[in-house]
Amino acid sequence: MESKNKIKENEWLKLLKEAIDEGVKIQVNHRFKYKNKNLGGFLTHAKRKNNPELHKKIKRLGVDFKMHSKDPEHYLEKFTLQLLKDKKPIKQRYMTRFNVYILPKKDILKEETIEKLNNVWQQKFGVVRRWDVPETALDKINRWKAFRYDEENNPDGKWFHYRKYMGNKLYGWVYVRKRDKKKMSLILEHFNEQEIAELKKEGFFKNKRRKKQA
Repeated sequence: MESKNKIKENEWLKLLKEAIDEGVKIQVNHRFKYKNKNLGGFLTHAKRKNNPELHKKIKRLGVDFKMHSKDPEHYLEKFTLQLLKDKKPIKQRYMTRFNVYILPKKDILKEETIEKLNNVWQQKFGVVRRWDVPETALDKINRWKAFRYDEENNPDGKWFHYRKYMGNKLYGWVYVRKRDKKKMSLILEHFNEQEIAELKKEGFFKNKRRKKQA
């Protein structure tokens, strides 16, 4: 005769199957309910429980706990699988999720898992998936200031110089802000009064007028 716990477990599994058959989006958390029963609570408890047999039964029904895990490896596996199955993936959405949830954990991810994503990314978007951390606006401002106060490479203390002195990336970023007063104003808070005065002398905060066509 089956124990009460086993009977209860079978009832939960039956309920889970019904939810999956109905196409309900399964969630592994205590807030998820189905037919007024805390199915999410059962799944959360099962996930924490060291019961391989129960895990296999749940997985056979269609719920893989790896797809509902906060573990970086599991999340990356889930992310890669979703991208692989996505027939019309929107690159920007995947890039955002990658930059927010995956890239910061790159140092603790396995090479094998990373390589799987790289292959799928190349397959879906036709470009190599880069793993270097994107430079923030604040990073660029700090790099710009470092150039301004670099007495060896910038003895005149200029905020804007030739490309060969500033480097292509920094030059391009600063050039845009010299030409566009609005964009420069967005980062104004990062400069003191003396620096702002120097920038104005070099032509910043002045929108360039377009030449009238004849």
